[in-house]
Amino acid sequence: MHEIAREAINQVPPECRVLPEHTEVIARNADALLSLTPEVINGFYETVYGHAPTAAIFHEGERPMREESLTNWWERTVRGPIDENYWAWMSMVGLIHVIRRVTNPMMLSMTDFVAGYVSNNAHRLNLDPDEQRRLVDALRRLAGMTGSVITWGYDHAVSAALFEVAGMPEALLARLRDAEIKTALVDAREEVGNG
Repeated sequence: MHEIAREAINQVPPECRVLPEHTEVIARNADALLSLTPEVINGFYETVYGHAPTAAIFHEGERPMREESLTNWWERTVRGPIDENYWAWMSMVGLIHVIRRVTNPMMLSMTDFVAGYVSNNAHRLNLDPDEQRRLVDALRRLAGMTGSVITWGYDHAVSAALFEVAGMPEALLARLRDAEIKTALVDAREEVGNG
């Protein structure tokens, strides 16, 4: 999981990464952010359960367990540390999402929901404008990197599973995939009129 996280982070341009100054501003404002916990969790799951395609995989009976899981993530994120172990945990979340059928579009949109919720409510945290701007930027970066690491973990898990099932070297599987995608791309270009 650590290696998968490092691979994902290395693909994120440095200008978009979570840096020490970002983790510091989050930690410095942890109490203020934690005051939003009930709203973040409730808003998150009201959004998820309010969307029929997503709600279809998120059974209502599972909501308390899922809320607890999200609360644990939020508290760990806000309290820190956001370090190698944190990012390894996020790469493991990709595997969990495969099993729970949480797709990357679902996850990415909801990661954005959390950053957006804090951004839209940062004025309520009683911070000076510069600190508020730094905090919103830090959480936006965190959402982006979290999405990057989780999707990389997700994709790696699916690819590794296919490799195990097919019993062929991963490089050969990648070449076969690429050949198939090139064919699909021809059809896709024709469909969207962008040849």
